[in-house]
Amino acid sequence: MAITALQVQQIKDAHTAGMLDPAIAQHAGVSLATVKRYRDRLGLTTHCVTAQRGKLGEQLVAAEAARRGLTVDWHARERDGHDLLISGQRVDAKAAMQLTDGLWRFRMHRMRESLFGQYAYRKNYAEDCEVIALVALYPDETPPDFYLLSSLTLPEDIRIRRGGPFEPAREDWGLLAPTATIQA
Repeated sequence: MAITALQVQQIKDAHTAGMLDPAIAQHAGVSLATVKRYRDRLGLTTHCVTAQRGKLGEQLVAAEAARRGLTVDWHARERDGHDLLISGQRVDAKAAMQLTDGLWRFRMHRMRESLFGQYAYRKNYAEDCEVIALVALYPDETPPDFYLLSSLTLPEDIRIRRGGPFEPAREDWGLLAPTATIQA
């Protein structure tokens, strides 16, 4: 859908003011999809903290995998069920900030809602990727921890604590080695 020059300027102005995409859409009188499309065309990043954290998680996983000598390719399309290809394996990266109780919580919902709850769709991690890379972010300058899990046996609610039951998955980059095979 083509939009007017005034609407493009309204998108820019609302973004500069720090508005989130739904508010920008309302302000400019366009759909949310149009805002996202034009924001991407204009090189503007989202102000949504959760989305920013997700992108950061993807970047950190890609950088760490490359540092370890693994081949990294970004997903081809935004709608792919995974974020990265690492040594030929599809990887979905998730990032969470450490909570005040020292835990990181990752919710791997099987059903997801569209942004405005207009419809729900199924998310099947086992079909979409082989590995889930959980990025445990610290509130200070401490480097993140990476927990690599098979998508085949993934719980819906993952709570990680250093030294807890997920400790064997911490820094388990061997799961992404070119010769690794994932078993159920």
